Amino acid sequence: MLGELILLKRRALRRNVWYKALSRIERSICDLTIRGISTIRSGKLLNVIRVIVDKLRKALESPVHVLTRTVGRELAQQIAQVACSWGYLEASTWAMDERFARFLAICYINVPEYYKTKIGARDLSIQP
Repeated sequence: MLGELILLKRRALRRNVWYKALSRIERSICDLTIRGISTIRSGKLLNVIRVIVDKLRKALESPVHVLTRTVGRELAQQIAQVACSWGYLEASTWAMDERFARFLAICYINVPEYYKTKIGARDLSIQP
């Protein structure tokens, strides 16, 4: 856990996310944990570190990856359903294809705002 925290701190500092994503107290907890503890024994400290690690992971995640998870997969599912309804049964695998979802997410990023519509029940006008 400490090794992962050290790597996340380095990446966050490199990408200028460390000071934006974490409060002063959270940064201090991380720094003191890295400097002074070899293994985390306290359950409370472990829970706090997990929350901080989750925050850093979320802040370091690329916009394309976020859009792939949200918009790309939704679009892939809808396209696969349409293709299956037309009789192309092999299209059912498209819904789970990560590369196809990424392709659709990148296409979605490049579509002008006035062409973007609501897909399903969610509004997918996410700014990268």
